[in-house]
Amino acid sequence: MTEFFKRVATIAVLVFILALLFLYGSNTSLVVSIYLVTLLSFHEWLRISSKSKYYIFPFFILIYVLDYNKSIDIGIYSLFFLSLLIIMMYLTFNHESYLREKIKQHSLFYGVILNLSFFLFLTNLFPYDNTLPMKSYIIDNKHYYIILISLVSFIDMSAYLSGKLFGKNKITSAISPNKTYEGYIGALVLTVFTFIVISDHFNFQWTFLDIILLLIFIMMVFFGDLLMSLIKRVFEIKDTGSLLPGHGGILDRLDSYFTSLPIFYLWFLF
Repeated sequence: MTEFFKRVATIAVLVFILALLFLYGSNTSLVVSIYLVTLLSFHEWLRISSKSKYYIFPFFILIYVLDYNKSIDIGIYSLFFLSLLIIMMYLTFNHESYLREKIKQHSLFYGVILNLSFFLFLTNLFPYDNTLPMKSYIIDNKHYYIILISLVSFIDMSAYLSGKLFGKNKITSAISPNKTYEGYIGALVLTVFTFIVISDHFNFQWTFLDIILLLIFIMMVFFGDLLMSLIKRVFEIKDTGSLLPGHGGILDRLDSYFTSLPIFYLWFLF
């Protein structure tokens, strides 16, 4: 089986599982799935960073306590995490060697903060009491996940196709030689155009602020892919794992979600 067919087969299986989860799954099954994916992702991080696998137990206790008590103001936390990501973005393009050194020195911290943030944002998108404010055109909280996955997948696909067809000017060869400005611009144009067309077709009331936040969201999706490429170079690996044939590991698939979730949360819930 070629690499291409492996990728297609893996995507088909994942889409089938997600469809079952969204169509027939209960709130509990969705939350349990988020726990499982987060723990698998953190376990991969411990392995690639050569940290003890037993750190998984205190990490599980941490996310369970935070989830149970709901003691973190997720709106304020999203601003904190977004600030951290902006600093990391600046260092990626201006002081790459310094950021590499810090990730290697404090790998456990980065692993905890990325996976913890992923968990907190996802579990707060689908609250147990269903009382969070929602935009009027979103009927059910599960739609948040469908919108999130669709957006990230479309942006990734648009960037990939635009880069393959028109890519000439590399963004940073030292980190990821396949990332080009043409791919990024193509993703921006195609995603914004598609968003406006779909919104008008379904009479969604979008504003100029929605477009600005969408542009920032696209940028953060793109940065997530770039950041994971940097992390893999820090730990001198090609893929973070082999759990997903043709794709690599869980971290390879979650990279864009790590960096885009704070924007998504602020965009759709406030």
